[in-house]
Amino acid sequence: MDFELHLIKSITNNFSKNQEVGSGAYGAVYRAVHNGEEIAVKRLHALQGLDDKEFDNEFRNFTKIFHKNVVRLIGYCYESQEKFVEHNGDLIRAKAMERVLCFEYMQRGSLEKYIGDKPCELDWTTCYEIIKGTCEGLNHLHMQKKHIFHLDMKPANILLDNSMAPKIADLGLSKLVSSTITYKAEVKKGTYGYMPPEYINNGFISEKFDVFSLGVIIIKMMAGNTGHVSCFEMSPKEFIELVSKTWKEKMQAVSGYSSHEIYILQVRRCIEIALRCICKDRKERPNIEKIVHELEELEVETNKIALPFDRSKDLILKRSCATNDVAVEPAFELRFLFEPRKEVSCCLQLTNKTDGFLAFNIKVNKNKYRAQPSIGTMPPCSKCYVIVTLRPQGAAPPNMQCHDMLLVQSISISEQLASEDTQISYQEVFKTTLAEKVVDEVKLPIVYVPLLDG
Repeated sequence: MDFELHLIKSITNNFSKNQEVGSGAYGAVYRAVHNGEEIAVKRLHALQGLDDKEFDNEFRNFTKIFHKNVVRLIGYCYESQEKFVEHNGDLIRAKAMERVLCFEYMQRGSLEKYIGDKPCELDWTTCYEIIKGTCEGLNHLHMQKKHIFHLDMKPANILLDNSMAPKIADLGLSKLVSSTITYKAEVKKGTYGYMPPEYINNGFISEKFDVFSLGVIIIKMMAGNTGHVSCFEMSPKEFIELVSKTWKEKMQAVSGYSSHEIYILQVRRCIEIALRCICKDRKERPNIEKIVHELEELEVETNKIALPFDRSKDLILKRSCATNDVAVEPAFELRFLFEPRKEVSCCLQLTNKTDGFLAFNIKVNKNKYRAQPSIGTMPPCSKCYVIVTLRPQGAAPPNMQCHDMLLVQSISISEQLASEDTQISYQEVFKTTLAEKVVDEVKLPIVYVPLLDG
């Protein structure tokens, strides 16, 4: 949308400090509401010519990108104003530019606030989903017809929504290229600590620039800022063992992890990938497409070793999150970062693995949870995202134990029925097919995890 400046000023209360949620060398970000939706208003400094290239890069590149792990651009404002300003003791007339970009608002802020000297205080499942989602978003940028190199990947530019899903932000320094060959930058820009050595020393830019930055991000998530330094002081094997031991101890201290074997395998694989990403020789680093492929193979591997596990009251559940028709992510448990008296959400990804239409139905305790959408149709070989929200609870159950279950039901339907797209039709179909026992079902245990201060 092309926003007019007077509207931007109205929804930000004339760029009020009370609505400012962040600031930096580029300008400031304000929280606002437009048409009932929370949005982030990014206002660049008003001096003419400053950061025009960065503004153009960010705007043009975001208009090309539509991915669940890249922040969504909602609109922009680009207007000039003439003002009198003091210069060498005189008042002169100057042109001031107002450049604003509006994005979807990320309720949980940036990943940066969850990273400190120690390993990330978020639970491992959340960390893994952030790593995986960031890799998928970055791969989407690199896989464009004209590849988009971000060139400023860092925790501050990975934003988290209410369900802690990661979204890559800030494409101001990004570079659009027609191939994956190496370029040489005339002026070096970026964030030290996340720049690869070939860029610092010679200004070389390639797809491996972002891969290096990604490796640093993963290591800092898993080992903390102090641990990141340690990875250069010990062998890769020693560092992998140290990180794995740390996360195993963290998991043992928190209830709800049903299978440490699976999660430690994820930990080891992620830190192995990260160490390859920060190789000094860029030719030794994997490209982002290979990293995403490795994580997909990891999903297959963990599915194979997933075992039945015991829940309270002798309830034994068979792992059923990958069926013949529908694959469900997250794969093992639906985890909520519990906060008393606050509404929290998780994102459920459903994948139709068939070449026909499916109807799905989400069943969960409606007194405690809300699923949106709770029922719907999936075209062949498609994905659907369901937001599951835990309604505000007064207090967590003892020891954070939760015995709730979420059920995903799916059935094959005709293309004609799918085109009707009415809940009445769905409900009747599910009622009939349940009696005939031809409904495909996936069960997910629900787990509460305390949100710890980082």
